Amino acid sequence: MTQDNSRSWNDKTVLIVEDLPHNYELLANILIPTGIAISWAKNGLEAIDYISDPSNPADLVLMDINLPIINGYIAIRRIKEMRPKLPVITQTAYAFEGEQEKSYQAGTDEYILKPIRKDILLAKMAKFIG
Repeated sequence: MTQDNSRSWNDKTVLIVEDLPHNYELLANILIPTGIAISWAKNGLEAIDYISDPSNPADLVLMDINLPIINGYIAIRRIKEMRPKLPVITQTAYAFEGEQEKSYQAGTDEYILKPIRKDILLAKMAKFIG
């Protein structure tokens, strides 16, 4: 894939928290052209463990809600306790009433519904990482 020169995030890292490989691949394929480094956590516990290690880079977290072991709401709260300024964007297929409010109450900074649209995702990310 060619570099997306309109969004050059070569010096940034995103943690994608997503249990389904095909959803991770979709996000990765959208983000690879921006040059951003990508790390992958397959559940909320892996995300918390990743963020709790100060040697692991993260400039933004893309957080699914429906995750095994520890769900996205709990993971967001724990991540925000450790790194309050780390931007978290919730990405979920659950458009039920109250889901967006629950995400914001957990500490998410932004919210996006699946299926993910590239233009919306990149615009929301750009608000936090330039």
